[in-house]
Amino acid sequence: MGHPDPFGLPDGVKFRFVLLVTALFGTSAFIWNLLYYAVHPGAADIYTACVAKAHVAPGATPGSYTKEFLACTAPGRHEETLWVLSGLALLALTTAALHVSLPWLRTAWQRLAPLRPDIDPGEAALSKVLESLVAQAGLRVKPRFYVAPNCKQAGALAFGRLGDYRVRLNYGLIDKGAEDPEHLRTVVLHELAHIRNRDIDITYLTVALTLSFVPLGLIPLAVALAGTDSGNALDVGWRAVVLVGLVCLTAAAVLRVRETAADVRAASWSGARAGLLRLLTTPPAPGQRRWFWLRGPLALHPSGWQRAAQVRCPAGLFRLGFTECLAVGLSATVAVSSLSTLLLTAFIGPDARTIPWAIALVLVPLVVAVTGAGMWRATAWARGQGPEAADGVRPPTVLPAFGLAAGLVVGRYIAADNGIGGGGSLFPSWAAGVWSLVLGVLLVPFFRWMAQGATVWLDPSGRPLSRAWPLAWAAAVVPLAVLLAWWLLLYDMADGLHVVNEGLVADHRAAMGFAPAGPLWAWAALNHPMALLFYRWTPAVVAAATLWALPLAVLWRRGASAPSSDWARRVMMSVLGGTAVFTVVMFGARLAAHFGVAAELRGSPGYAGVFEHWLVIVAVLLQGVVAAFVTARLHHAHGRPAMLFGLMAAFMTGCLTTVVFLGSAVAGGCWDPLALASGPCGFNLAPSAARDSLLRTVVAGAVSAVVGAGTAASVRSSWTRRRDARARVPTGLAPVSRGQRAVLSAAGVLALSVVLTGLTIQTSAGRPEVASRGAAARACQKLDEVMSNADHMTGADKSAGLFEAVGLAEDGHNTALATALQDFVRAAQRQDLHAFVDAGERIRAQCVAEGSPLRSF
Repeated sequence: MGHPDPFGLPDGVKFRFVLLVTALFGTSAFIWNLLYYAVHPGAADIYTACVAKAHVAPGATPGSYTKEFLACTAPGRHEETLWVLSGLALLALTTAALHVSLPWLRTAWQRLAPLRPDIDPGEAALSKVLESLVAQAGLRVKPRFYVAPNCKQAGALAFGRLGDYRVRLNYGLIDKGAEDPEHLRTVVLHELAHIRNRDIDITYLTVALTLSFVPLGLIPLAVALAGTDSGNALDVGWRAVVLVGLVCLTAAAVLRVRETAADVRAASWSGARAGLLRLLTTPPAPGQRRWFWLRGPLALHPSGWQRAAQVRCPAGLFRLGFTECLAVGLSATVAVSSLSTLLLTAFIGPDARTIPWAIALVLVPLVVAVTGAGMWRATAWARGQGPEAADGVRPPTVLPAFGLAAGLVVGRYIAADNGIGGGGSLFPSWAAGVWSLVLGVLLVPFFRWMAQGATVWLDPSGRPLSRAWPLAWAAAVVPLAVLLAWWLLLYDMADGLHVVNEGLVADHRAAMGFAPAGPLWAWAALNHPMALLFYRWTPAVVAAATLWALPLAVLWRRGASAPSSDWARRVMMSVLGGTAVFTVVMFGARLAAHFGVAAELRGSPGYAGVFEHWLVIVAVLLQGVVAAFVTARLHHAHGRPAMLFGLMAAFMTGCLTTVVFLGSAVAGGCWDPLALASGPCGFNLAPSAARDSLLRTVVAGAVSAVVGAGTAASVRSSWTRRRDARARVPTGLAPVSRGQRAVLSAAGVLALSVVLTGLTIQTSAGRPEVASRGAAARACQKLDEVMSNADHMTGADKSAGLFEAVGLAEDGHNTALATALQDFVRAAQRQDLHAFVDAGERIRAQCVAEGSPLRSF
């Protein structure tokens, strides 16, 4: 098969430019924030004064301290926000002004003269040649051509802006064109390809942004660092250097890809390929060769042999590798880290539960814009390698996944705002490192899922099958946002999770006193507090539905067709079979419990909890089995995208098994042999409990389904490759039938019902907390207890005690005390005596206000 169309999908140049702009504006936000404190030395005192002023009065409503603190600091925060936004607006306006004026400035500075075909006969002949080239390039608006009389090189340059594109023809090119018309034709077509690819504005916006950043970014940074203490200046300074270097390297890479794309575009036009290859394979002058290798990664143009190789085989335009994803993760995380500190403080407030989700919602679209484009293009290239591509050939996913994970982790430490306050440790703790490794592992199936979605939305030439393809591309935002939000939360809590784990072990031991609860790992998978928060979180169930719904939505388009496989019947039979198995197991378990367990024991809440735990395990495992079965049965016709049908079948199975489970509770009240405890004949379950059971079964089942479908696809692919090395995926297609659309509709209705249930019914674990009166005072007592027994406690016990004190302060809605306790722990870890004493004074003041003064500290 031939190569896919390099321009059937948007290239990554535009999205990388957006990433560069975001990183640069994020860095500028931090610089102007730092400058604000440098020119307003007393600005930070307002926060100290408000911490001392705000207090919790006896009988105050929950959250009153936070409201009072935010009201006190509002004038300073608003002034700071306006200062930073003014700096960003000035940078944007300067960039826009430069971009608009650059064409005129370049024309005037280089003394370019427009072509005059009506005066010079030679230019009249040249103008006819140029008009024919413009027509060949397919440009709707002819650019203006200028001559550079003082430039002797045989080259040209396209520049300008939207609505005013210009092409500079060097005098040396015109002179050489008289002897070698093919050379002139090749060079001009390359420049016209830049206009056709619409990358001229990206190039000169980058130039304008760089020129604006020097006076409005680097100079303010130098001023701000001069007004900052030496420790912070060093920590922020090296981060700024790394960030600027990253931006420069990424910008250079974007410009190199831009050149390659223009070469490929020009080579696709009739008669231009041979001349372009001849031009690119001409050895450069010795001085030029030394200068190219001297610049290395900062080169704005790839070498001639690299460009010629891409013209022959444009695999580089379809590649997504480790380096690109590393740069994406670094740039996006640094930008969001700088912007989120400003935006969350100014507009959202310090709510620890919303910050990870808000950061993920800002971060993920930037990441998906680049990695999604790369993965779709890489999938198009893999499909073009032969009919077996959908089965055994797929784009690389492991290196891009770990590259993105590395960029996200390292970016959090390179972010300039980590330099304030000493910056902490440069490397994550071992617990945070483990969660970073877990992130890399989880990103591998995410990238593979993006590849399968692209497979069903692209035709063999690499073009989308429907105009709605951006929705399928954007769908990757939902699962990745959920994954990153949860990773951010676990990453930040990594060092304190051992306290939660100890409680989990105690709960498991207590459950074993009622009935066998299985191994601890299985209990933790479904009942760990962090897992329960994830399962009961509405965005998580939206992500579970998105995994199959939006990729398969392509089958809804008019005239859609799919491989002949009778997939609808197999999906429905598997769903009904899985539900039937669960029904038999559940009713059998209820009968066995009723006749085999004493009434006092099976009527206890502890036994009911263990009983529900085992039924959820069965439902979750059945979803994995159903996904694996459907994937294996449909793999011969659909290849790896059969996993999408497996995920849909598993989702439907999870919904139906939950209905059966909840229905059995009602049936138990009506027929005593099915009851664990005697009860009324009616639906007496709390809506919040039913909602949490549904979401836990569906979300945990989605995880099981991903594992089952992925395993089945891998086994089938390996078996197929060994059995037959020839083409393995049939090419016969059949229109989507009404029955198949009915199955899609039923699955969509179930998904919509589950999502609406999660949105409209409040979780039993997520109701508004009532501040426990005296909780903040107990935090002070807990700190007193830890400090008085510090010499006789292990490090883990001290950490657990301090973690509990922070939690008590948060329960009492005393944000100042909770923050001071956290600063106290950080200062002790950094051995920062000044910060340690300052945090201790703040803790003492808050404990006095709470009526629980410290005795031993």
